[in-house]
Amino acid sequence: MSPPGTFERVYASLKERLRTGAFRPGERLEPSALGDRLNSSVTPVRDALHRLTGERLVEAPRHDGFRVPLVTEIMLRHLYSWHLDLLLLATARRRRGPLTVEAAGDAPGAAPESQLERQKALFLKLAEADGNPELILALRTLAERMEPYQRLEAELLDAVQAETDSIAEAISAGDRRALRKSLIAYHRKRARLVPELIAKAQSD
Repeated sequence: MSPPGTFERVYASLKERLRTGAFRPGERLEPSALGDRLNSSVTPVRDALHRLTGERLVEAPRHDGFRVPLVTEIMLRHLYSWHLDLLLLATARRRRGPLTVEAAGDAPGAAPESQLERQKALFLKLAEADGNPELILALRTLAERMEPYQRLEAELLDAVQAETDSIAEAISAGDRRALRKSLIAYHRKRARLVPELIAKAQSD
């Protein structure tokens, strides 16, 4: 068992690197090498990798070491589809009325990364308005798995801020029909980019 302070530091550092795409898809994660980079012994690294495997941010195929998930086009399409399903479920169940949204990226000309944070905050607000903790957890977990690919979207998409504004306006107005339409358009646009996103993630 690793010391709690060391484990939490190592876990947080590895999770941040996985979420930001610092590791390439399919890359092996060697506990000893990671321990050297993180100034830690092997045990906290191994414990953190086991926890991240449970969160599906890391794979341990056939229990033969750890690696970054090797996401295929079909898998990524399923992730986007499940993301849409969760948001539509929250949209269908949430109470009527305005929903105040205070998130990063509201200012015109916000950086692409800020727009991603704003989108994530908007989607989380939808889940929280539903009030089902299982839906909230499912969306949080899914967002972490998708984030390396979502960070690449801004390099391939135009008018991301206008798209986010449309979703935010529908939420604030309590317009379920407009919100559903905006969410479907958002995910369809990204589904068309899946081959490029996969290729870019593997080449960067």
